[in-house]
This record gives sequence, C-alpha cells and structure tokens, in this order.
Amino acid sequence: MTEVLGGIALFAGGVFLYKTLKREMERLQETMAQPVYAKARKARPDASYTRLVQDPVTGKYRPLD
Repeated sequence: MTEVLGGIALFAGGVFLYKTLKREMERLQETMAQPVYAKARKARPDASYTRLVQDPVTGKYRPLD
C-alpha cells in the first residue's frame, strides 16, 4: 500500500513540476519576444546626467546651462 501512495505522490509532484516549468518557459518566451530597446526607451535619464556643449573658441566642453 505504501508503494501505491509513494507512486501517487511522485506522480503528483511530477505533474506539478511540469506545469510550473511550462508556465515559466512561456513567461520567458514572452520576455524574449520583446525587443531589448523597448525597455531602454521606457527608462528615464539619470537626474545627475549633464549634457555638454563644445565651446567653439577654445574647443573645450562645458556643461549646458
């Protein structure tokens, strides 16, 4: 009788593992289908980022005011 119960437990664990792996693989497939640049486009630039402009006289770069 314990062999039957053990077999049922192993079968139930296998089914659970199969469903979980299938769900994760579908989620990963959806993630991989999105272009990489789509996430980069949504990202906001860092607030500490400063644009630089080149001074035409000296040729040096300075922060944009």
